[in-house]
Amino acid sequence: MLLPHEYPDISQMILEDDTPLDSFFNEKQQRLLTKVFYSGADTGISVPFLAAANVGLFPHVRHPGIAPDVFLSLNTNAGEDWWQRRVRFYLFWEFGKPPEVVIEIVSPTPGNELGSKLTDYANLDIEYYVVYDPLGKLGHTPLRVFELQGGAYVPKTDAWFAKVGLGLTLWQGEFEDVNGIWLRWCYGNGTVIPTGDELAAKNQVQLSQTQARLAEEMLRRKQTLLQGIELGLRLKFGNEGVAMLAEMVAISDVNLLEKIFSALATVNSLDELRLKLMGGSGD
Repeated sequence: MLLPHEYPDISQMILEDDTPLDSFFNEKQQRLLTKVFYSGADTGISVPFLAAANVGLFPHVRHPGIAPDVFLSLNTNAGEDWWQRRVRFYLFWEFGKPPEVVIEIVSPTPGNELGSKLTDYANLDIEYYVVYDPLGKLGHTPLRVFELQGGAYVPKTDAWFAKVGLGLTLWQGEFEDVNGIWLRWCYGNGTVIPTGDELAAKNQVQLSQTQARLAEEMLRRKQTLLQGIELGLRLKFGNEGVAMLAEMVAISDVNLLEKIFSALATVNSLDELRLKLMGGSGD
């Protein structure tokens, strides 16, 4: 890693060229692969990191740069200087290292993902290179993963990145109202890491289920108390007491019903019981 006074002059470097995205699917897929890291999910990553889409990687000043669809870099952080030219892009001498993972998503017009880019990313010393081919433009294998060994990429038989502590998997489901097969980050057991929206939806379902369960329990508790109160009124005050049951049924406060049920053992008249019902001085 260079010291600040050793940084090269980047004033003449072309760092961005406004090249547009090639499809809505690719744009969504890129966002799915990056937003999960910034949406509150437990990724297991405990160090500073950068996850980005279509940001140029520049290993040195004379390199024209290459912009993978997605990259992940650990132990890196731009701090509070995002708007400064030197950290608006991934300059290796600024961040001190190459990213650990780069991902290319093959579009309807392939871009040498299994050709020159294999060499390009290997020359950048990027540990893992992933090619996702959702349309089958490069053959019948939708997901190819490569690991750097001896300065060149060799195919991996799985999509687990031991040096990162994360993996990738193909997932059938809905993302942003689009149902399809998506490339997702996952844990070691293959479970996909949820986005913030998925976490919120799951929490809302759990909250609704909890509220429904509590409401059901409260209803059963109220019914049990009313049965006990009815029996107490009948035994202690006869038909006159049973006639008061309608007032009890209208009570929604279960704690008050418990208070009335307990009071039946000590009150000597319905008037005294009504004082309990009204929260009077007969407590």
